[in-house]
Amino acid sequence: MTPITVTTRYGEIAVHLSGCSPDAAPGLLLLHANPGDHRDFDRIVPTLGKTWAVAAIDWPGYGASTVTDPDTVTVDALGDIAVRVSKSLAQHGFGALTVIGNSVGGYAAVRLAERAPDMVRGLVLVQSAGFAPLNPVTGAVFQLIAQPSVARRFVVPHARLYLGSPRNEGVRPLFERAREISGDPIRLAVYRCLWRSLDDPHVDLAAAAPLLPGLPVQIVWGRDDPTNPWLLNRRRITRALPDAPVVLLPTRHEPFAQAPELFLDAVREFLTGCAGMRR
Repeated sequence: MTPITVTTRYGEIAVHLSGCSPDAAPGLLLLHANPGDHRDFDRIVPTLGKTWAVAAIDWPGYGASTVTDPDTVTVDALGDIAVRVSKSLAQHGFGALTVIGNSVGGYAAVRLAERAPDMVRGLVLVQSAGFAPLNPVTGAVFQLIAQPSVARRFVVPHARLYLGSPRNEGVRPLFERAREISGDPIRLAVYRCLWRSLDDPHVDLAAAAPLLPGLPVQIVWGRDDPTNPWLLNRRRITRALPDAPVVLLPTRHEPFAQAPELFLDAVREFLTGCAGMRR
């Protein structure tokens, strides 16, 4: 992948370009989860790159991106970063983007579509944050995880839960990268701030239902994910995005890594439709 750097107030954001030339193919933006980086999508990028100009972000402090102040990297800030990156991609020849967003990346994808609608063709939301009920119990959990001593001990077992068995060749690299977080003070601070900010009422996407009228959106969910289960999200997603088709896969939190062919089969028709939309 060829990287470019986008300057934001949160840090220098690495955006990794691959696949077709944006002058000749539609643009696809990939937004990863917390923790993670652009490599989370490695198992689907070679296939997507045959027909798409692919851009994959590293959020501040992750991958090759720097971070100015970890305490400013909230979930909502990711939406602002996605807008800034999209504007920079336009200067590199990209037109309107189709976006695949995973977890907090899904939340950022929705905010990007709201804040810069002319830059977005469609969204694929994978295990998206922002739809699970926000209440005193979930808020207390988010704040607890954000405590330094808890986060340091939580990150590895949590990764094991949401990724599944590290014996799966697709999720093993993601698990190994998650194991490094507890020993990296900067990345651990970003990890904690993102968890803490999930308690912000502004992050509740379903509160503004219906969302994004007229924009093509597809929901993809791993039904075996114990950390952000479909049953906890189903009603609020249906209310917020009543026209969005939903595909449930026998996977966990990152189906594109765990079962890439299954994921690609699930999104191929939707992506083809987005690719055919006028630039």
